[in-house]
Amino acid sequence: MRRSATLRESVLLAFARTLRYARRTARDAGTDPEEAVHEYRKSIRRARAVVALLRPALGRRAAAGIGGELRRAFAETGALRDADVLLETLRLVPGEDPTRTEIEEALGRERSEEGAGAAVKALEAGSLILKPLAESLRVVLPATFSMEDLDRGLTRSVRRVQETLETAARTRTDADFHDWRKRVKELRYQVEMLASSGSAALRRREKALSALAEDLGETTDLILLEAALARRMATGTMPDAPALTGAIHAMVAERTAALIARGQETFSEPPGALARQILAERG
Repeated sequence: MRRSATLRESVLLAFARTLRYARRTARDAGTDPEEAVHEYRKSIRRARAVVALLRPALGRRAAAGIGGELRRAFAETGALRDADVLLETLRLVPGEDPTRTEIEEALGRERSEEGAGAAVKALEAGSLILKPLAESLRVVLPATFSMEDLDRGLTRSVRRVQETLETAARTRTDADFHDWRKRVKELRYQVEMLASSGSAALRRREKALSALAEDLGETTDLILLEAALARRMATGTMPDAPALTGAIHAMVAERTAALIARGQETFSEPPGALARQILAERG
């Protein structure tokens, strides 16, 4: 965000730059498809976080329209990302199992079957969807957009983090934990955007949120791996591996409990108070 521009123009510029980076990444997919998919998906998440931040100012209909297009540009890359993550996550799980090598080889074949061509095709299609969205946001974002709107957007984001955290702490289900992780990542990207022209205190806050989001991501990757292996073992496409799946389950349980406790400490303040602190740190 530029200090030399108005708040509205600065937000619009940040959104446009994020989409330009995603489209440039898509054009370079043939060189390194795996990295291109990873960077593209991160850029789309950043863009979606901006739309979520602007939601009170945009209104439900406009935010849903742009957000829906971003989800559409994102959707085709999910299977490509999962194919990479499953194998890389499995390699981080300690312990031995007689069928571990066979399972790793099977996941490696799945990743190869997705192929570079699929990545290039998915990113090309997504890039076309992204092309008009910066101008679309410029049209629908009110000219009167102000710090008050930013405050309302941040307060909403913090509240959503706290609500999903409360649900995850109560139910301890994988789905609710994943929802919390998505809301933390969304807030992290919003604070990242503000921290680009903020104080050292705000940059430290962004780093702490980034570390939490990264740890949550590693745990949800383990959850994804556990579910993926269970499906394949149930259908007989992979051999049973009780030692391996038991190790994954134990890691998920331990990390989930620790992260929920960490989140409860991090997000203990009322949403409005925390949002005002973030804006004060931006200055």
